[in-house]
Order: sequence, then structure tokens, then C-alpha cells
Amino acid sequence: MKRVFLWLLMVLVFTALLLGGALGYFYLSVDGDDLPDAGVTFAGQTLSEPAGYHWELPVLGGLLWRQFDLSPSLASLELEEITAPTAALELTEGMTEADTTLSLRTAGGLTVFEGTAAEWKSFTFPRNGEYELTLRAGRMSTGQKPARAQGYYQYQCRFVVNVQPTLRLSADQAAQGQVVAVYLSGVLDESRQAPTAACELGPVWFRPTKNGWLGYLPVAYNAEAGDWPVTVTLGDASYTATLSVRGAEFPTTTLSDSTPATEADNEEFRRVIWSLYGQGTNQAYWSGAFRWPVEGASIFQPYGAYLTDEGSAAGRSANLTLLCPTAAAVVSPAAGQVAYAGSLGLTGNTVVIDHGCGVKSYLFGLESLAQLTSGSQVEAGQTLGLAGRKLIWEVRIGNKSVDPAALTRGGSDGLFYRPAGDELM
Repeated sequence: MKRVFLWLLMVLVFTALLLGGALGYFYLSVDGDDLPDAGVTFAGQTLSEPAGYHWELPVLGGLLWRQFDLSPSLASLELEEITAPTAALELTEGMTEADTTLSLRTAGGLTVFEGTAAEWKSFTFPRNGEYELTLRAGRMSTGQKPARAQGYYQYQCRFVVNVQPTLRLSADQAAQGQVVAVYLSGVLDESRQAPTAACELGPVWFRPTKNGWLGYLPVAYNAEAGDWPVTVTLGDASYTATLSVRGAEFPTTTLSDSTPATEADNEEFRRVIWSLYGQGTNQAYWSGAFRWPVEGASIFQPYGAYLTDEGSAAGRSANLTLLCPTAAAVVSPAAGQVAYAGSLGLTGNTVVIDHGCGVKSYLFGLESLAQLTSGSQVEAGQTLGLAGRKLIWEVRIGNKSVDPAALTRGGSDGLFYRPAGDELM
């Protein structure tokens, strides 16, 4: 019995030694060459030299784990100057945004960002200057099989941000009646004070974007063909671009209503409607192409048309006159706020919708009005009232008119311009 016991003990010891040797062999076979790829990319520059790391590598599918550590050094990578408002972070295969963190400080030690790689995507440098970055890029355990390496590389970087604003237009040329977007990018001023624009074509309201400001410049039917400078001023700096205006062909039509207006009606119109021209905010409510205010309507008098009255010249048309089906609903061409709803001696039942950034729809001659309250929000397609036989639709940016029909076509007009690599606010 004693011999059997000793034999079993020897077998157990031998097996333990064999298993221990095998485990030791597999444990030692996992070494530093098995660490994940360290070459993450920041602002287009590869960070291949981490200042430190902590990794746990699986042995035998996670039965054991071998740990590798390198305490972070004080040395920092000196990166090339960054000239963009944002810096893209590209992780190597297997690393995750949720398990990657960044801490960004100014040279004076002020922390301006602390968060994950996913949150970093929406970060914009607040100002030019020198920055210090601590980046921990890696992945944690997901509990999935087979087990994968878990841990992180730590990078320490120094770099200078030097972003200069750039002015560009959505188009170098525009026809009469169109809208051109005015885009000032690379604005890092934390105060986010809106710029101002000067152009004889018309006023510009700016809306904020992630990396700058976007405004809209009207080119009215009567804008002279030729080159027009557009100057945008931000703080003490000014930036200039040139827009070339080309003439458009407009038809000649007879006045749709030649009844002379009284001076009282004209004065009322100026007091109520003209006062709206200068009102506006830097918020834009519209999204996508404008709708026709009356479904199934046809154009009786086009925008920009040369008007005649009994054969004599009688000016130009700054709006569209639509022929409408009987008892047709009049809807808001785009989302916005009700700036005015009421009856005027010159234009009858009138609704003005403020779409933001100085853009307003003026709807004249409705048969009846819905219950509308000044300042209330309306959605695109929301009923504003009923149309009579004719409805006048006018769109202005500030006091300058543009072609409403062009806005129903969407993307080709500057009102729908979306800057590449930027986000509207």
C-alpha cells in the first residue's frame, strides 16, 4: 500500500512539473514582440514612440496573463505645427475610442480638454499657441474569447497650433436672383464674437459653425453684372473675396394688378414690412429645399420680370405671383417663426415667416389666415391660411430679394451650402 502511495505521489509530482514546465514555456514565449502596434496617428503625424505603457497579454487564451510595464518618461514628442482647427486621431487596429483618453493643456497648465477619443471628435482648439498632450490609447477587456491584449500606450506630445482664418465663397460666380454662402473658417476665438461683412450687394447674417461662421449674401435681380468685393471683418483683421455676378434673362409681363395704391396704404406697408428687413438672428431654422407655398400652383408672374402697364414700363418684379387652385392651403415654405400675420391695405392678408439669418418669406394676398401668433414657431408645410386666385411669394435676405423658385431646387443655391469638414451649429 505504501508503494502504491509513493507511486501516485511521484506521478503527481511529475505531472505538476510537466504542466508547470509547459505553462512556463508558454508564459515565457509571450514577450515584448507580441505587444500591439504602437503607431497611432494624431493630426496626420504618426506617434510611434510611446513614453510608457501597461499591457497584459493572454497566455493560453487567457488562462494566464503576462504583464508588461514601462513607466512613462518625462520626454515629449515634438510635433509639427498644426494649422487646422481640429486634430484627427486615428487608432491602430484593436484600440477603441471608449478606452482611449486624452488630456490637453496649454503651456501655462490650463486644461482645455479631458475625455475620450469619441469626445475628442467634436473638440476645436480654443486659441492659437503651445499645447501639451497626454494620450492613453488602448483597449480594455471585453470578456470575449479568445482573450486579447488589454492595456494602453501613453504618449506625451508638445505642439503649436497656428490657425489663420480663411474666407471663401460657395461659388465664385452667381446669377442675379441667387444666394451665395460666405464662409469664414479657422476661427478659434473663444469669445465667438460674430464677424461682420461689407458688400454693396446686400447684408449678411452669420451663423456659427464648429470651425467658424457661415453667412448668406443675396444677389438681387437688379444687381449689376461684374466683380463685387466681399469683405469680412473679425476683430482687427479683415478678409476679402470677390464674387462675379452675371446677368440672367428675365421675361416681360403685364402687371398682375394695376390698381393704384393710396399713400396711406404705402405708408402702412413701409411701417410694418420694411421694419422687418433689419430684424434677424444668427440662428437658421430651415433645412433642405424650400416648399412651394401652394401645391399645384403655377407661376403667373416670374421673379425679376420686367413689368409693363398698358404697354409702358412699370418696374421689375421682386417676387413670384402664383395662380392657385380653388380653396388651396397656403403653407410655410420652410421652418421658421411668424414675424407678422395680419391684413394690410396694400397686400391684403399677409404672413411673414422668419427663417433665420435674415431670410424671410413674405406671403401676400391670402384669402384667409389661420390662427397665427407673432413669434410662434412653424414647421415646413404648416398651414398658414387659404389662398385666393393669386398669391404673391417674396423671399428677402434683409432688404434684398432673391428668386424663391431657386430655393425650391435645393442644393445648388448657397442657402444650402454645407462646408466640407465642418458642422453647422
